[in-house]
Amino acid sequence: MDVGPKPQSWFTGEPQRQEVSYPQATGTGLADIYRIPDGRQRAAVLIFLGANAAGRDDQDVLNLGNALARAGFVTMFHWSPTMALRQNIDPDEIDNLVWAFKYLKSQDYVVGDRVGMGGFCVGAAFALVASADPRIRDEVLFLNSFGSYFDARDLLLQISSRSRIYEGQSTPWDVDQLTFKVFANELIETIHDPREQKVLRAVYMEIGQSTQADMGSLSPHSQQVSELLDGTTLQRAEEIYESLPEEFQASMRRISPSTHVGDIKARLMIMHDRDDRLVPAAESRRLAESVKHRGDYRYTEVLAFEHVRPGSEGGVWELVKEGAKLYRHMYGIIRQGK
Repeated sequence: MDVGPKPQSWFTGEPQRQEVSYPQATGTGLADIYRIPDGRQRAAVLIFLGANAAGRDDQDVLNLGNALARAGFVTMFHWSPTMALRQNIDPDEIDNLVWAFKYLKSQDYVVGDRVGMGGFCVGAAFALVASADPRIRDEVLFLNSFGSYFDARDLLLQISSRSRIYEGQSTPWDVDQLTFKVFANELIETIHDPREQKVLRAVYMEIGQSTQADMGSLSPHSQQVSELLDGTTLQRAEEIYESLPEEFQASMRRISPSTHVGDIKARLMIMHDRDDRLVPAAESRRLAESVKHRGDYRYTEVLAFEHVRPGSEGGVWELVKEGAKLYRHMYGIIRQGK
């Protein structure tokens, strides 16, 4: 987006990046805001990248912030050190997103009734849950979800069974290592013994060292966690899940859009890469199906461009079709800022 000529800047000027802090329930949040500093009020969008390790200075992040600013949005990136740097899931970030949204909406350079949210992967799921919060749900105009999961329990079962599940059909899934490590962290944290946590992190997170003797001395609960991480059948994964601590299961429900989707009032724009290894596209299909009755949503499923071979006539046509779908989806987002 920031390579080559930038015709948008001929009319809008160059975006400005500003670090801001804002109050949270406990402590202070940190964010970057991208905007055109010309004194005009604009629509705004709050974005959460979730457990992505890309930092604030990552070129893709900079490009996205600048591109959205040129497209007419005040763009705020909410940062979570616990999730981005530790490959962890922190449910408290849902509440922090509510605080971030309220801060963004209150700025004098923002049109207060034209503020939306967006996110990627786990960040999209958290944005969906936050948008259902009664403190802001009547104020979130739109939400763009890219690659979200719909139900954390179902996602964990698919990770453990190494399979994508949709409409009763199962297909093999080569789980991305980032997804695996994030959920491995969550499962290992259900273990109370620090020594056993250390053993499993050495095996599955490649942190430290462990021996076969260490694995043989694990408690029954830790052995079950190990079984989930090694990979098992869907039926066995379901059995083990039901034996996990209720506190963990409650946390999985809390961070699941499926739990809160009935309270979301924002216009939803849902997008997923059909061959996504981070989260199966079926998760976004289920999200779209859950809001079909209410309307006011768009679902776009694309084939990642690296999977499209433009060397043949069929490949060129696929490239055109996927590009057209992406354009229509992005145009729907840009319209929210007008």
